Amino acid sequence: MVKNRMEIDYINGARTVELFGVAKYQREIHRRLKLKLNIIEYDPVEFKIGNANIANALKLYFIYPLMVKKRLKKGNLKHITSQNLAYLQKLLRLKNCLITCYDLIPLVYEKSYSSILNMKGLKNAERIITISQFSKNDIIQHVGYPENRIDIVYPAVDHEVYTRTDDKEILKDLNLSQNSKIVLYIGSEHPRQNVPTLIKSFYKLKKRFSDVKLVKIGRPQFYGAREKNLKLIEDLNLNNDIIFIDYVPEGDLPRWYNASDLLVYPCSYAGFGLPPLEAMACGTPVITSNTTSLPEVVGDAGIMMDPHDVDLMADKMYEILVNDGLRDDLIKKGLKRAMMFSWDKAANETFEIYKYVLDNEQF
Repeated sequence: MVKNRMEIDYINGARTVELFGVAKYQREIHRRLKLKLNIIEYDPVEFKIGNANIANALKLYFIYPLMVKKRLKKGNLKHITSQNLAYLQKLLRLKNCLITCYDLIPLVYEKSYSSILNMKGLKNAERIITISQFSKNDIIQHVGYPENRIDIVYPAVDHEVYTRTDDKEILKDLNLSQNSKIVLYIGSEHPRQNVPTLIKSFYKLKKRFSDVKLVKIGRPQFYGAREKNLKLIEDLNLNNDIIFIDYVPEGDLPRWYNASDLLVYPCSYAGFGLPPLEAMACGTPVITSNTTSLPEVVGDAGIMMDPHDVDLMADKMYEILVNDGLRDDLIKKGLKRAMMFSWDKAANETFEIYKYVLDNEQF
């Protein structure tokens, strides 16, 4: 735990009560820092599917910058907490400002030119915090930001919460037997997550290993994706074998990892990827992609593969389910690998970055 009297203008965009991904990263670090945060947020506007959310766009690009400017405190370090808010630095030209950039998905993966203003904002940051060597390399290459001003602060896992228990009691919530074999996926249904590939691979797995269910946790977070995935499931006659659960509270996630026989995380492009790390900490074998940042997370402790290879994915799931030696080896390696990632370490590193920026403040 790091204690200090400094105060941070914490420019955080839309307020959220759901804890996953970016929100989890921020919460875990700052509850250990014990710094005073001047949190500058706005209440999110409800999205209406099929309608343009003009009100939200206006708030984000016009009203929110004015709110930020009004609520800043003189002498505070300014921390813009996401690359999606980096446009604020382009508009406001804040002094002593650092930006957390998790990834460059809109620019590099989606080829979206709407991110140009955010990229310009990143260039004007005093320093950038990112979450993997892969993302650092992307920032250097695509933003043209100096390497020596980018700091990597890896996400981590709370080892007091994410532990191995082998407790399958939570399966009762789905009316499943504790003897049920479970393949778990945690994440969105964005195209880069390759959920249709996982569904097709699971279909092939079922032909060889019938007594298994696929549990998918997480909201779609991509318009139309859930409908397409449900149609695919229906076409493959898997309606009784694939279970969708939307948001799961933080306290229940370790229970789902422990109740599962393996996690499959077939993401094509990830700034880091918390689910594989959390799964390893719970003693759950991991199959994930051999792309982007995921090798940094898993190392040699999981099975890495082409996330588009349907047949190979089915083969690897089958191997883990039937090969006790392989399963035990992955569990042992995963538990060891997960211990390398610590939120206390991440908090200390973040504090040192804050201190460095303030000690070298520009006027």
